Amino acid sequence: MQLEVKINLILHATEDENKVLEKLEENFGIEQKDFQIEQIPGHFNNPILLISSQLKRKSAHNFVSLFFSKMKKDEFQEIFDDVENFVTSSGLSLRISKQKLVSGILTISKEDTIKINISTPVYVKNEKKKIYQELMKM
Repeated sequence: MQLEVKINLILHATEDENKVLEKLEENFGIEQKDFQIEQIPGHFNNPILLISSQLKRKSAHNFVSLFFSKMKKDEFQEIFDDVENFVTSSGLSLRISKQKLVSGILTISKEDTIKINISTPVYVKNEKKKIYQELMKM
């Protein structure tokens, strides 16, 4: 199955870049060298880091497998059952809590998040649900 994963997050000056990147590596096996980091000036010229990574092939498969295996069972089931509500034109769009991840907990969140987009080709529109549910069971 052709698969691509995009990870995006924003770190403010008060957040520890190394701690967040270490937790991403520890939990999902993404090495720090696989992240692109861009520094931009924020409000009052505080530094803001835009951090992103794009995984393909085996590393994308490994990430997806680890990601869903570490997810809380009730959150996994909620996403699995309502997967069409999480699928956008660019793929399965999820957001996890950055602060909870640093504490060792993988949980879905809407605030202060790490954005994760998992995409695979869907050739027949009405098969989206089935394809993404299969992907979640990898």
